[in-house]
Amino acid sequence: MFRDYGPKEVKFFFIYKSLAHPELAGNYVQPFTLPERLDHARQAERQLGASIPWIVDAMDNRLKHALGDRPNSEFVINPEGIIIRKRAWSDPTQVRKDLEELVGPVNRITREEDVQLKLELPPKATAAERVMPRLNRPKMQPIMMEPQIEQEGPPFFAKLRAEADASLLRDGNGQLYLGFHLDPFHNAHWNNLTESLSFRIDTVEGVTIDKWEGVAQKVSAVSDADPREFMLNVAAWPVDKPLRLTVSYFACVGEESCYAVKQEYVLHRERDIDGGGARGEGAGYWESEEFAQRMLASDKDKDGKLAKTEATGIILPQFDKLDRNKDGFLDLDELKVFSDWLNYHHTPGTPSSEPDSDP
Repeated sequence: MFRDYGPKEVKFFFIYKSLAHPELAGNYVQPFTLPERLDHARQAERQLGASIPWIVDAMDNRLKHALGDRPNSEFVINPEGIIIRKRAWSDPTQVRKDLEELVGPVNRITREEDVQLKLELPPKATAAERVMPRLNRPKMQPIMMEPQIEQEGPPFFAKLRAEADASLLRDGNGQLYLGFHLDPFHNAHWNNLTESLSFRIDTVEGVTIDKWEGVAQKVSAVSDADPREFMLNVAAWPVDKPLRLTVSYFACVGEESCYAVKQEYVLHRERDIDGGGARGEGAGYWESEEFAQRMLASDKDKDGKLAKTEATGIILPQFDKLDRNKDGFLDLDELKVFSDWLNYHHTPGTPSSEPDSDP
């Protein structure tokens, strides 16, 4: 569509907003700074392979709020800045109909095989994964928190995700989840030969928690990239009593550079409507047989193989590399190999506990 209507002076933009589903397809975590958001947008350019420019929302999410807080909305705006078409969920077919009505039809519609996008996968984790067991956290919601960013301090190699269950948010007693997730953009891993990650919450009058501090369990691997997670039981947390948390950990970048890091957060007993729903139902590794059969759904002549003219999506730019016997087709076994390649790059979420609705 961009190629069809760009010459007709229709401008297209992607909008980067806060992540709707952190931990999904690349284990991305919510950025803490605008430069980190810009890094996300640049990575999205590489993964999508598109030349459409990006608008990156401010850290207070003003654009997200102004446009209705939906994760995949779309808008057609006229030259006067008036929204003339809007949808809560993107529908490319309907957008084309809108543009045909507003601008006029094109002589020839660009097809997927005409585009030849160079798609990239998310960056691979820097160390072993699935080493540390993940916690289940059903129906928990992200809460407001403020990372205490120091201008000259180290980056937040690991970023805290704090979540509360409905009872804690409503009444001040319930469960509090603390998850320290490595940010893939900082290329760091845990050094398990040193002290484990630890946290401490400053005691506050009127607040009762079963543990004010914690230490991550030791693992046998020398290094890994799994999150360090804790579940706290809170008996009382008044809404007007913020909590100050200090975390200490060792993060290593490559083989030589390791950093002893101490960072602070302020937590509030208030839902973060921009925090997104971690571990959506789509998270998880591809099962090779299921993936291959799904790809073969594009097998138009039903010969049990995928021709290049039948391939779509991320398969297409990798077709020649995947065609190991160079017969011009991808068979079931070759497609299974591709699922293994995807899994090599894809960090799954833990069992689904997505909020009831998108924020």
